[in-house]
Amino acid sequence: MKEPAGTVDATPSKRLYLSIIADYDVNKAICELIDNALDIWVIEGCSKDLSIDVTLDINQQRINVRDNAGGVSESNLPLIVAPGQTGNIETQEIIGIFGVGTKRAVVALAQEVKIITRCGDDTFQLEFDDSWIRQSPDWELPIYKVVPIEQGNTEIELLKLRRTITNDTVSQLRLHLGATYARFLHRGRIIISINGIPILPLTFNDWAFPPSYEPRIYIGVIRTQDGNEVHIEAIAGLTTQSSPAGGEYGVYFYCNDRLVARAIKTIDVGFGTGLAGKPHADISLARVIVSITGPAKFMPWNSSKSDINPSHEIFLALRGWLMQVVKDYTSLSRRLSKYEGGWPENVFKYKAGSYTSVAVNDFPSVNTSYLPPLPDANPRFGRKVPQWNREVSKDKPWTIGLYESIIAVDWILKHKLEQKNRIALILLDSTLEIAFKEYLVNESGAPYNEQRLLTLFQDRTQVHNEIKKYVTISKINWKKIEHYYHARCQLIHRRASVLLSDHEITDFRNTVEVVLKKLFKLRFT
Repeated sequence: MKEPAGTVDATPSKRLYLSIIADYDVNKAICELIDNALDIWVIEGCSKDLSIDVTLDINQQRINVRDNAGGVSESNLPLIVAPGQTGNIETQEIIGIFGVGTKRAVVALAQEVKIITRCGDDTFQLEFDDSWIRQSPDWELPIYKVVPIEQGNTEIELLKLRRTITNDTVSQLRLHLGATYARFLHRGRIIISINGIPILPLTFNDWAFPPSYEPRIYIGVIRTQDGNEVHIEAIAGLTTQSSPAGGEYGVYFYCNDRLVARAIKTIDVGFGTGLAGKPHADISLARVIVSITGPAKFMPWNSSKSDINPSHEIFLALRGWLMQVVKDYTSLSRRLSKYEGGWPENVFKYKAGSYTSVAVNDFPSVNTSYLPPLPDANPRFGRKVPQWNREVSKDKPWTIGLYESIIAVDWILKHKLEQKNRIALILLDSTLEIAFKEYLVNESGAPYNEQRLLTLFQDRTQVHNEIKKYVTISKINWKKIEHYYHARCQLIHRRASVLLSDHEITDFRNTVEVVLKKLFKLRFT
């Protein structure tokens, strides 16, 4: 049972304005004012080009923001001040729906605020200061008719700033606005200026196109619980330069074309132990740009549109897929850094190519990035050697069998075979003898027919003498070659078998590698 017992007055105190001052810096606050102008422009049908002029007067310590988005009508003037009230419709593909951004922004920046706007014939002015916020309990503000400004314009003057603005403030704001509104600026019908100088768009599309690992574009739709649709387009890949100091890697979120979160590297998107790992220079090529388009009520931003809300329905639907994509591309960044030539050879030189398009039917259920198998995290000797000698083998295909024989020796010596040194001895000496033959036939420049080769190779001493005509190999290495050749002959032709120690077989392998490098410029380290 319950019965009426009266009512309470839930009218908010104006002091709530002061509670949010610490949450806003100049960048966030100016963005709120620009967002408001953009929304008015969109709602008015984008009938003319939009101009937004921001003036930061360092000498006078004042800020002025002027736009020609359409102005605010007399009936909508209360929306400028009343928290929680907005003329925007949350089902539109706009930016502002909370009804608090502009109010918080101006109070966070200044102790005195003046707003002048003209939608129709008359120009109206509202003004308030800290005394109105701190001392007056009522919410009423006088409205003034003032000298007309250009129709469709709104001017916001901010005086007695709460934070000192400097040249660095201007520079940082210019970069922030260039990144936040880059997609709007690219369209060509919007100009945002600071102190009369237009902002240039700042994008993050410096993609690299390494073979098999080109950037992938993921396209799909997320259906909300009430049956609405939000469109997703995400690009994931590696970039053409590393920026660990600047931190320009990780996950970027655009909501209705506005950059909301830049270079996120938190556990919410997969940067953590057991996933992509913690932020590190080795993974600083990985980037994922997520673009979400749909009704403003379904955008997963926070109320100041300065970050993603990790508990939002749309973000939670993306999270599993996103974490897998981040994990795969950070792993790819790390692995390609370890391959021969590192990033310059395996990533940076591939500056052009085609994107791979991937349709995602159901983001919440997908747990793959659709990448091909990743390269070995720690490439073994057998994978490194072909990479090191790729260019040599293109011009000299007869060298492939030679370096692959060394790979085979490496494999044999690493396995627990009782007679591994014996097998390695035979393979190394045979490789050396074949290398001498290939050099004489393909590299010496002299003619060697079948009969001459047959006669020559009946005596290894003659072979060595023939090679000495063309190539200078140190005396110590010739002594080693002859020593291990005789050991091999003893193994094959004598009753008593010879057994080389691990040290000796390693020494012979090193000697053969030195000779192959001398003859063909092959690399094994």
